[in-house]
Amino acid sequence: MKTKVVPFLFALVIIFLVGIYYASKKILVKDEKSITWAKIITPKSSETGESEAEKKSSSFETEKYETFVPLYTGETLISTLTIDINNDGYDDEVIVVRKSNSQNLSIVVAVMNPETGVYQRLPEIATEFTRTRTFSYTGMDVAGEHKTALIYQGVNDDGDYVMQIFHCNTNENGQSELVNIGDFRCDGTVFIQQTERSDSYSLSMSKGESFSVWVYKSETPEEIQSDSAKKTNVNQNQIQQEYKWNPATQKYELSREIRVTAGRLAAKELSRIQDGTVETFAAFLNGLWYKTSNTDSEIRYLYFNYEDKEIVQLFSDTQEVYEWEDSKLRHNGIYLTAVNADIMNLHRRFDIALVNVDEIKVTLRDEVNLLIKENTLWDGQYKKMSIQTAFQENANTLYSELLKQLTSESWISSDVMSQISFSEYTYNLQKENSTETETGVYALERIGNYNVIQFLCDSEPSVLNETYSIEFGEKTVTEKVKKKTVEKTVTDYDTIIFTPVKITTTDCFATEGRIFTLTRKQNENQS
Repeated sequence: MKTKVVPFLFALVIIFLVGIYYASKKILVKDEKSITWAKIITPKSSETGESEAEKKSSSFETEKYETFVPLYTGETLISTLTIDINNDGYDDEVIVVRKSNSQNLSIVVAVMNPETGVYQRLPEIATEFTRTRTFSYTGMDVAGEHKTALIYQGVNDDGDYVMQIFHCNTNENGQSELVNIGDFRCDGTVFIQQTERSDSYSLSMSKGESFSVWVYKSETPEEIQSDSAKKTNVNQNQIQQEYKWNPATQKYELSREIRVTAGRLAAKELSRIQDGTVETFAAFLNGLWYKTSNTDSEIRYLYFNYEDKEIVQLFSDTQEVYEWEDSKLRHNGIYLTAVNADIMNLHRRFDIALVNVDEIKVTLRDEVNLLIKENTLWDGQYKKMSIQTAFQENANTLYSELLKQLTSESWISSDVMSQISFSEYTYNLQKENSTETETGVYALERIGNYNVIQFLCDSEPSVLNETYSIEFGEKTVTEKVKKKTVEKTVTDYDTIIFTPVKITTTDCFATEGRIFTLTRKQNENQS
């Protein structure tokens, strides 16, 4: 009897274990299927007529992302970033989403509850950006207080550069909330100036130096008119602003402002370069540029070739070739996106701002998850190696006419000088409210793209500086076109303008000094 009971009990145990196995397998499978992972969906563009490059997704729109943050209905995940935003020692998530009812990108910050492991969404940050190519975001301790800040920046659809910085603080109810500590917008560029911090900061033993935020923008017409010292200056100057972290207010505040006066010569040339088309600006960029300040013994070069859609970085015996993908004009520059010809997933963004007729400021941005760092080896001021000849034809035509008109009549000026006349090589100047006469020699020549006149006085001091650019003025006339009266700007051969310049062997640049406007004397007698 015992021999029959033992096999029977053994069989019951086997059946019981098999039943437990299949029951647990069903439970596990059910739980596994209940977990939903968010994946990126690349939406189709509603716009038509875009270029092939525009239709391509950017680097982080084509990759597959997963997130622990619950997505709402109608949200499409674009990108994710893992940082400790509330400084509790646990990783939080920052995601970028696009909603079905809006083309604008939105940023959602979700902090993790260490007790439950659940991510809690904070109120979203609505941005002005619709394209990921001109948008980036990251985390960085800008205040030096061992507190990670969320930074997003880029060029919006209006061509303005936008940067916003947020801290995640704890409110009175013990809840996390985002606080805007820096809000910057301009028609130029914005960047964070990073500095070296001490070893004690790296070891979390002390606070570090806060980073400044620099804003480059153009002076508005209202600002020009409000400044009585510049009412006579119609040029648009550049304003450079430095914002510093204020620990007392926990915000970035304006520390200093520098106004860089734009010379009339440079302003006219820059207006020609910025005619609103990518082709004109790209023609200006075409060629070889060198970095003016280099920490290395070698010089760094940038070569732009718009026709072949290439941007080449040259340093020593090394060169990197980037395919010129997309171009977006801004008020005082252009924003380029390019992809490395050898490493296709390496995207680089060139933020280029005009400084002068032969000088640009370049700021490079790599993948969005990399640190925003202004003081990289490639960032800085660049000058062109060759003479800019984009507008040389018109200057050549005016050269012979200037030489002819200059010696034909006497000229008057209401400022400093009362009358000046030119012969073939000499000049004679009658000073204002004085019987003194200044004499000397002059030379009219072409330097770069400009007609330049140089003076050498027989005695000292001279009313005139040594070198000026010389050009005809402009006037507005009315004429009838198809029975309609229209205004037209034409060259005024009765007005000549002297603008002080500094010359080199191949080019000339506007400098500080008095601008003289000469009027043909016979016009005054007739009036």
